Amino acid sequence: MSKYKVLVVDDEPDVVELLERTLKTEGFQVICAYDGISAMDLVSTEKPDIILLDLMMPMMSGYEVCEQIKSNPQTQSIPVICVTSAHTPDARAHSLQIGASDVVTKPFYPSELIARIKRQLQPRE
Repeated sequence: MSKYKVLVVDDEPDVVELLERTLKTEGFQVICAYDGISAMDLVSTEKPDIILLDLMMPMMSGYEVCEQIKSNPQTQSIPVICVTSAHTPDARAHSLQIGASDVVTKPFYPSELIARIKRQLQPRE
């Protein structure tokens, strides 16, 4: 597998560290943001292949980030996987309605998350 670039966005440093370590072990290039505003800057400058996005963050929610990514013609094709502790069916449905490719609830199994990431990237290989 070529070295895909993954943007990890979460306001919890422990989650970011776990995701970064897991993804690097699988051969992914990882960039990290701890809030939605920084994430939007990195989306435009780094051009990630896929985004792992927490929904509940201060300043700018993951919902807002996803909506902006999906409304921009230059970024709308980037798959967004929401990784969230929002377990309600409404939260999951809203994520998909605004353009998320998939939703993974916390706590998650790293192997399942990697499989979901690879599935999203597969059509682009």
